[in-house]
Amino acid sequence: MKGFFRIICGLVAIAAVVFGFLYRPQNEIQNRQDTTWLLSLLVTGIALLGVMWVGRAPFTSKRGLDPEDRLRHYVQRVSSVLMVGFILISLQLLRQQVVIANEIEKPFFTENAEGTQIVVQDPRLINTTLSNQRGRIYDAAGNEVAGITTSKYKLVKRTYADSPIKQLLGYFSPLQFGNSGLEAEYDDYLSGQHGSNPFASLQRSLLNEPTQGNNLYLTVDPKLQQLAQDQLGTLPGSIVLLDGKTGAVLAMVGYPRFDPAELVFDPTVDDSEWNDQIQAIEQRWKALNADPSQPLFMRPTQGLYVPGSIFKTVVLSGMLDTGKAKPDTEWKDNGSYVIDAYKINDPNRPNQNTTWTTQQGYMFSLNAVFAQMGVQLGADGIRDYTNKFGFGQEIPFDLKTSPSQVESTKDYLTSRVAQAETGFGQGQLQMSPLHAALIAAAMGRGDGIMPKPYLVQSIKTPSGQLIKETEPSNWLQTVRPETAKTVHDIMVASATQGWVGQNGGSLPGSGAVIGGKTGTAELGNDLNNAWYIAWASKGDKLYAIAVVIDHRANGEGLRDALPRANKILSAALAGVK
Repeated sequence: MKGFFRIICGLVAIAAVVFGFLYRPQNEIQNRQDTTWLLSLLVTGIALLGVMWVGRAPFTSKRGLDPEDRLRHYVQRVSSVLMVGFILISLQLLRQQVVIANEIEKPFFTENAEGTQIVVQDPRLINTTLSNQRGRIYDAAGNEVAGITTSKYKLVKRTYADSPIKQLLGYFSPLQFGNSGLEAEYDDYLSGQHGSNPFASLQRSLLNEPTQGNNLYLTVDPKLQQLAQDQLGTLPGSIVLLDGKTGAVLAMVGYPRFDPAELVFDPTVDDSEWNDQIQAIEQRWKALNADPSQPLFMRPTQGLYVPGSIFKTVVLSGMLDTGKAKPDTEWKDNGSYVIDAYKINDPNRPNQNTTWTTQQGYMFSLNAVFAQMGVQLGADGIRDYTNKFGFGQEIPFDLKTSPSQVESTKDYLTSRVAQAETGFGQGQLQMSPLHAALIAAAMGRGDGIMPKPYLVQSIKTPSGQLIKETEPSNWLQTVRPETAKTVHDIMVASATQGWVGQNGGSLPGSGAVIGGKTGTAELGNDLNNAWYIAWASKGDKLYAIAVVIDHRANGEGLRDALPRANKILSAALAGVK
């Protein structure tokens, strides 16, 4: 029995070590914490003591008074503790020097005593980093948007082209602030730690030559990116244009934004200028962090906005998918809807009719109709279908994303008033522009499949050898294909006969089939989020777009978002036969 127990303790110790080596939660990686590993070590230590102690006590009724046996017993226990301690220290060193060695070398952010974010890094690696031949980044047309220049001392400066794509790259600041954006997410490839020929890397190490990084090739079309940036201008908000079939990002802009070139340290200048340069960059960094408009914030992927009526696309999908409504189901709407003594006004009716079909309710964005749908779906239905559409989930993407949310207060949706408000896109809903574009893509495809978005098409060595190619893949199956086809057709009716169609949303003369939905989310004090989501199909191409202008005084989706999306879609469709 004691032998069996020791075997179990040994297996537990091995399992704890393997678990600690292989598993580390994302929050611990970001915060440089080792809670899980320390717990694994604790379990390992206890299990090893069980192996060494159980069945080895020398005392019996016959030998309990023997001083030599007693001494042997104590020596055994002390030596066991020392042996376990030695094993645990060895495991810790093995983990730090082998398992997570690359991770430890990376700089990370923490807060100082004043609460300011600072970067912590190994000073011995700074010169290595500054001499690293960092990989270049190219747009879809092959233009270099991030490159390097090298001094005669082989120190390297990161350079950024005057391109609207640079807002997607993040910053590279090894001396002061670390990396962000693509510079951070693909640092292992750009710095040459991953993807390089191991024999070539060994040769460079022996000859003390700088590491050569690998190059990124993006999916972004520079012309469409420039047009999107021009259309957004200096309005706060975001525009995302996707290939609706593959999920490739064709354009992605936000404002306010920052110029990563402002945070670049130039080691190629004379050493006497380094301190002044560092102080100047530090001042720009402080100004960016103190700016109330948050220019460092990546709005297309991390910005969360009240969606307004574009969320009716999700509610419509849920009602049709559950069979609780059909396109010709009739609803009462005389200009308002009262639920539990709470009145919801409906200013969107095109005339004084009081009976409207489901399709008409979507075409003319009737709040009273969709408030009723929200109540019919109920809390469970809303949660179920928002989950199917990816709410509450981090979108798998090349940049960090913020999950869209349905409710920020626990049990908010148990109220029928909350269900009604959520039904027409208000309540506690929050959605990112990237997520909105993906919803449009899922319906534009007609199969309800939401593609997995991507920004990096491929990674290649400096000589052009392919390391990694992104293959289009699916993220979520939102609704049944037949439901998606019905929503697809209703979106076409919206873009041809509804408010969208009456304001040019069908793109006459483009030769494309368009489906779209506007949204105007009320934020109070006459401030609104002006939204438009749409898809455009022509030939073998499918484009999906989301535009949001946030906190716009008296903003409207029809006036502020739709025209901008139309110009971008028209440009994208112009070259399609």
